[in-house]
Amino acid sequence: MKKLSALLAIFYVSCAAAQDKPVFGYQEVVQKAESLSHEAYSAQVQDLSQDLQRLNYDLYRRIMFLTNRSVWPSLPYRLGFFHPGYHYKQRVRLHAIESDRIRDIPFSPDYFHYDQPIRFTGHEGFVGFKAFVPSAETELQDEFLTFLGASYFRAVARGLHWGLSARGLAVNTGVDGPEEFPDFREFWIQRPKPEDKKLWFYALLDSPSLTGGYEFVVQYGDITSMDIKATIFIRKKPNVLILAPLTSMFYFGRNTVNKPTLKPVYQSAAKNQFSMERMDFFRREFRPQVHDSDGLLLDTPSGEKVWAPLKNPRQVTVRRFLDTVSYSLLQRDRDFNGYLDGEAQYDKRPSATVIPGTNFGPGSVRLLEIPSTDEYSDNIVAGWEVQNPPDPGGKLEFSYQLLWRGDEPNATQFRVISTTVRPGPGPNETRLTVEYAKPNQDETIPVAELRPFVLAGPGGQIRDVQFTPTDRGWLVSFSAFSDKPALDLSCVILRRDTFCSEKWVYLLNM
Repeated sequence: MKKLSALLAIFYVSCAAAQDKPVFGYQEVVQKAESLSHEAYSAQVQDLSQDLQRLNYDLYRRIMFLTNRSVWPSLPYRLGFFHPGYHYKQRVRLHAIESDRIRDIPFSPDYFHYDQPIRFTGHEGFVGFKAFVPSAETELQDEFLTFLGASYFRAVARGLHWGLSARGLAVNTGVDGPEEFPDFREFWIQRPKPEDKKLWFYALLDSPSLTGGYEFVVQYGDITSMDIKATIFIRKKPNVLILAPLTSMFYFGRNTVNKPTLKPVYQSAAKNQFSMERMDFFRREFRPQVHDSDGLLLDTPSGEKVWAPLKNPRQVTVRRFLDTVSYSLLQRDRDFNGYLDGEAQYDKRPSATVIPGTNFGPGSVRLLEIPSTDEYSDNIVAGWEVQNPPDPGGKLEFSYQLLWRGDEPNATQFRVISTTVRPGPGPNETRLTVEYAKPNQDETIPVAELRPFVLAGPGGQIRDVQFTPTDRGWLVSFSAFSDKPALDLSCVILRRDTFCSEKWVYLLNM
C-alpha cells in the first residue's frame, strides 16, 4: 500500500510539472531561428488588394483598431493589431500561447474601423501588434507598446507620449551600400494570468544576413522595463552589426546655429504691392527645438558619465565610445517652453536606457547621425557595435535590459542641460556655452573649489573661458578656434582636481 501511495505521489508531481511547463518558450523560438538560418532568405511580402496598395499616409491612419475588440479584454495586458497597407506589407504571424496549446490569431477586418469601403484578397495578414493596459479612466485602455515595421518597436512609460524607437538589430547602418533591415516575422505571446505584472512573448527575426530567436519580458509603469535575450545565427557576415539599437530624431535644437526655414503657406497675388501681412517669403521656425532626444548619455566603469549632445549634421557622422556599462538616448529638456508644440508634445517624449546583461562582447557604443530636412524621419542610431561579427554558420547570444522613462535617477554630479553654439566674431572662431545643473544633493560646494576644464582636439585652441553661476547651476562659455573642418571638444567641472560633473563631448563642425 505504501508503495502504491509513493507511485501515485510521483504521478501527481509529474503531472503538475507537465502542466507548469509552457507549451512554447525561448528554446523553441531559438530552435526555429536555427532551422531558418539553414534556409534561403524569403521576404514575407503579402499579396495585397489594389485598395490596400493605394493607401497613402492619411488614408492608412484612418483605419483604426477597435479597442473593444482587443484580445484578453479582462486581463492585465491586452492585444491589438496593425492593419496591412501603405508602406506596411510584410506579413507578421501572431500566436497566443494558451495553457495547453498555441492558438493562431488570424487577420480579420472585424478588428478595425473603416471610414470607406476596402476590398480584400482574402489572404491578408497583420503587419504588427500593440499592447494595452487598463486605463485610470473607466472603460478605456492605454496603449503602451507597439511592434511595427521591420524589427522596430516602441514603448512608453505612464503619462508619456510616443517618441524614439528600438530595434531588434541594426545591420550595415551608416556604411557604403544599402542598409539591411531584419524583420520580426512571427510572435508567440503568452496569455497573462489575472495576477500577472509582466507580459511575456517571443519573436522570430529574419533577414538576408541572419536569423534570431528573442524573448521579451515587459512590465508597464512609471518606468516601463523590458528584459530581452536573444540568440542570433549568421547566414552572411555583416559589415556592421549593432546590438540593442535605439533610433531617434533630432531636427534642430539649442545647438543649431541656423534654424530651418518654412515654406510660405500663402502667396499674395499682388506681388508688386508691399504689405506686412504678405506670406510669400520664407519664415524661420518659431519653435525653439524639435527633437525626440537631445543627447546620448554613457555610464563608464569609473563612475564618470559622458554626455554627447545630438546634432543634425551636414554629412553622415559616426562616433564611437569605449568603456561604457550602459547608454541612453535622453530627452532631458522637459519644459514645454523649450518646444512650444502642443500637438507633438516633444516635452513628453520618453528616454530609453540600455543596460547590457551578458555576452555583448568586445565592441563600443556607436552613434550614427544622419542629415535630415524634416522632423518625420529618424536620423539618430545608437547601439552596441560588435567588434568582429561571427562568420557564416556562427551564432551570438546576448541579453540586456531596456528602460523607457520620463525622468532620470538622482544625480550626484552636475548634469549638462543645454548646449548653445553660435559663430564667433573672429575667423575660424565658434562660441559655445555649456549649461550644467546642480546635483540633487543638499551640500553647498564652495565656489573656490570648482573650476572648468575645457579641452580641444588636435589642431584646435580654446580661449576666453568663463565660469558663471546661475540659479540652476553653472555656465561654462568659451571660444574654440580651428582651421580644420571638424574639431573634438570636451568640458568637465572639477572639484579639487576631481571630476564632479558629466563629461561633455562634442564634435564641432567649423
